[in-house]
Amino acid sequence: MKFKRLLALSCAALLMGSYAHAQNNTIVVTATRTQTEILKTPSPVDVVTQKQMQKQGTIFVKDALKYVPGVSITSNGAFGGTTSVRIMGLSSRYIKTLIDGIDVSDPSQPQPYYDFANLLPDGINRIEIVQGAQSGLYGANAVGGVINIITKKGKGKPYAKYTQEVGSFNTYKESAETGGKINNVSFYFNALRLDTSGISKMDKYNPKDNSYSRGDEDDSYHQTAINTRLEYDFDDSMNIGTVLMWSKTRNYLDNGWYVTPSYEYLPDDNAPSNNTPSAKSLRQINHFLLSKLYLNKDFSNLKIKLNAYYTQTLKYYKSAPNGWKDYKGKKWGSNLVTTYTINSTKITLGFSQKMDKYEDTTPFKKLRYNYAGFGEILQSIGNLNLQATAREDDFKTFGKHFTYKLGANYLLPQTQTILKANFGTGFRAPSIFEMYAPGWGIPNTNLKPEKSKSWNLGLTQFFKYKTSINLLLFKNIINNLIKYNFTKNWKIVYQNVKGKTISDGFEIGLKSRPTEFLTVGVNYTYTASKDPSTSEQAARIPLRVYTGYITVKPLGNKLNATLDGRYIGKRYDDSGHKYQTGKYAVFDFTLLYNPIKNLEASLTVKNIFDRFYEEIYGYSTLPRSVFATVSYKF
Repeated sequence: MKFKRLLALSCAALLMGSYAHAQNNTIVVTATRTQTEILKTPSPVDVVTQKQMQKQGTIFVKDALKYVPGVSITSNGAFGGTTSVRIMGLSSRYIKTLIDGIDVSDPSQPQPYYDFANLLPDGINRIEIVQGAQSGLYGANAVGGVINIITKKGKGKPYAKYTQEVGSFNTYKESAETGGKINNVSFYFNALRLDTSGISKMDKYNPKDNSYSRGDEDDSYHQTAINTRLEYDFDDSMNIGTVLMWSKTRNYLDNGWYVTPSYEYLPDDNAPSNNTPSAKSLRQINHFLLSKLYLNKDFSNLKIKLNAYYTQTLKYYKSAPNGWKDYKGKKWGSNLVTTYTINSTKITLGFSQKMDKYEDTTPFKKLRYNYAGFGEILQSIGNLNLQATAREDDFKTFGKHFTYKLGANYLLPQTQTILKANFGTGFRAPSIFEMYAPGWGIPNTNLKPEKSKSWNLGLTQFFKYKTSINLLLFKNIINNLIKYNFTKNWKIVYQNVKGKTISDGFEIGLKSRPTEFLTVGVNYTYTASKDPSTSEQAARIPLRVYTGYITVKPLGNKLNATLDGRYIGKRYDDSGHKYQTGKYAVFDFTLLYNPIKNLEASLTVKNIFDRFYEEIYGYSTLPRSVFATVSYKF
């Protein structure tokens, strides 16, 4: 273990680079709601491209996000395990996740968020991660940041592509893809099927020494998915299009528990309750759908974007114990965004309306309306770029809430230094579940939003040999927290309580490409996230994270070899700091080869040293495993 940790730290000391910080000409849309060069945005923005995910041998998108500074991932199972994303030490309920600009959080969750468990990289062009409070642009729950997943669009000469992947645990994935543009019509279509015998969701608990080892049972996982985009250009200034994403997964679960003498329930794959016929057939069926219709019109200095959308997340449980519910979360709404440009000033105004619907297997159903208007001013004064945003949200359940953000970006051309500063307010809206506690609690319709203030300061310094260093300092304060308490008759009620969640820290990233065939990089993140109930480090937030990579191209673009490494420092699964889940290093390797035009092959080894570790106490992660992929483009 000491050797692996030393190796991880050595990578951190020697490598220079970062997946996060893109080249000067990278255009992003999430940080400002308009197209802006990444180095001119006041907010810190990280970009994960489709090519980067390919070089990493990414199986699920959550695997690629593990290497972004300030982002931490936890899953309760390697294949299909519920996956939470944390940014700057703030949990998933404070992160807004978008797909092509549409909020895809699940309103049937007690505290709505987007579960990354089933998201595959197929059909994704890039992912933009904006850190810091963004409620001034995106409203509720954009407290710690925004993740925008941008799908592929057809362009160029029409093509067809077939990809076959095989790997450990009887894993097979087949996908067919086509795209391109014919006259005024661009199109993209991808269909895939993923099947795996999987590994045990839970690890085996040993009460003699309070330790875990890998479980013996295989919990299989299956997914079918379709991604499409169709767009028609009336002319150079106007187009209309539609996006459709659909997936269905079947995910086998574990439900075994070891009960300690003090009546703690610990996950245990070896528990008798997990070895009954009913438990072995316990599974979750997920249906996800996103449909979007959009219209873009350009009147020279004035741009108009209009869209309407519908999303649903359905969860059904089969062979489940008594008390388990099925859930349906649905959203639909529309957005209008207009941007007027005059000289070096951009003024953006927007209006949105949204309906969230919660349903479960009880008679309870609830529909919530949200209307919002926002404005943004981007002003360039020489090398200074300023941003000011303001937004008013009106929820029919608790009323109105106002948020704003101020940001600045300044380039010092003499030293090639970029300075960034941001201050913003945010809020998390009380969920339908929290306000009405359906089925097993007491309603509290007087709940008020959680409120936040955050600031960050950033620096990017460029050097020779395509080398850059990035530094980010941040602090977030959340108060008016929503927690649940038990009543005398053991009912629960959600209430606003005293106390503050405080997270602060810093991120350092370096990147260097000294030669055309070598790119190296390292990131370090320190996050102190205070749990208000204990004043200790919050559960599942690592105090320190090191990530690094080396990419070598000995045959030009024909051959890419990438070694990734990450070290997770001290991390606890509980607020009482009883269950340690940190202090481990994991390394992956991917070889990507293009022997001839249109043919591509890759080989990925996950967890090279077969390190046993857990992201959530008692739940499994991948042991050493191998995956091979071949694709041909026609």
